[in-house]
Amino acid sequence: MKLSFVRDIPRGAAAVVIALALVAGAVVGRDGAQADSPADRTPEPAPAPAASAAATQASLPDLDLEKLNRSARNGKITDLFAPKTAMLAPPAAAAIVPSPPTPPPAPTTPPLPFRYFGKWVDGEKTVAFLWRNNEGYSVAAGETVDGYRIEAITESSIDFTYLPLGSKQTLPIAEPN
Repeated sequence: MKLSFVRDIPRGAAAVVIALALVAGAVVGRDGAQADSPADRTPEPAPAPAASAAATQASLPDLDLEKLNRSARNGKITDLFAPKTAMLAPPAAAAIVPSPPTPPPAPTTPPLPFRYFGKWVDGEKTVAFLWRNNEGYSVAAGETVDGYRIEAITESSIDFTYLPLGSKQTLPIAEPN
């Protein structure tokens, strides 16, 4: 029976992992070779406090403390933390007055909601058939339907008045072919 192994890791990725492991081993080996083990080290004796103070003073040159004092240049010293721009107080006389609110737009007449469906003429009386939102209406001049008064029905148009605003609108009638 032969076992087959599925390669989950591509060759390139495996090569990168091996290279990183070798570099890490070399770096750790280099650090380990330079450092002595704690067992091999012998602790250095701590110097006596009096002896270290004398040795420090002997190794340092004498300091001229007058050189550390700053001389005033023309009596002006620049403040490094001063603000860069001048802060001006707002003028007391200028008061902020809010603008008046804009008036609402004037109401406009909506487009006619009716579609012409046909008409019937009986002597001097003409009845028009209108369609609106899946509802049919039969109207004559002088009648009111949904806020619209029918003013006149002619051969080429139907004249309406939108009652809330008193504006006039016309619905053209298309001649049948």
